[in-house]
Amino acid sequence: MVSRIGLIAGNGRFPLYCADSARQGGNQVIAVAIHEETSPELEKLVEQIHWFHVGELQAMIDVFLSRGIDKIVMAGKITKTRMFNHLKPDARLLRVFEKTPIRNDDALLKALADEFIAEGIHVCDSTTFLSALLPQKGILTRRKPTEEEELDIHYGYEIAKKIAGLDIGQTVVVKNRAILAVEAIEGTDDAILRGGQLGNGHVTVVKVARPQQDMRFDIPVIGLDTIRTLLRVQAGCLAIEEKKTLLLDRTELIALADSADLAIVVL
Repeated sequence: MVSRIGLIAGNGRFPLYCADSARQGGNQVIAVAIHEETSPELEKLVEQIHWFHVGELQAMIDVFLSRGIDKIVMAGKITKTRMFNHLKPDARLLRVFEKTPIRNDDALLKALADEFIAEGIHVCDSTTFLSALLPQKGILTRRKPTEEEELDIHYGYEIAKKIAGLDIGQTVVVKNRAILAVEAIEGTDDAILRGGQLGNGHVTVVKVARPQQDMRFDIPVIGLDTIRTLLRVQAGCLAIEEKKTLLLDRTELIALADSADLAIVVL
């Protein structure tokens, strides 16, 4: 019997990988997509796709209930600044906001997950179909980090974990044990650009999971766009965490990094 899985798809390639892997595993994927966020490419990878604006929580829940979906995966982020300029919350989402006075990523996502759970819809780990994309500890690229970069990695990791624990962001840019940029609401790529420009290249970027990472949502993701951003600022090294970071398009990603002598290490 073919099983059905629901997918709430944000931006980037993560939802595409998730849908394709679930489908190859014999599942029918019913997707909820977000206008101006979700890639139209998703339509080719799912059984059904339903498009909504970011604030239409009840309508999303109704889609899954009407199709007998009792398990969903959340994949891909929503641009955080939409909360300030384009969000039109329905009555159910307004009630979520009322119950969530602290509206950082972790608190909001857990509150949203609770709404689905209250309707009998289980929220699965976002890596359910993608465990093969979680890299093991080691150096992925041809070049190893230099001794100077190793020092920056360890310092950056310590700071990034503290920042992630406060739910400010998950990425820091470091050079000579000085923090040049901390990711906040602008996202990873913009933080890299800012830090890389301030450091005049050859910076180290460290991206981590939260200390108590909820694997259902908002896990770190590295893809080709991130590597291209690193190359724009002539970064020297990228460090990520094993088993808690999704590495998309791995072969192409490593080849691109090698072409620019960028070191990638998995902690």
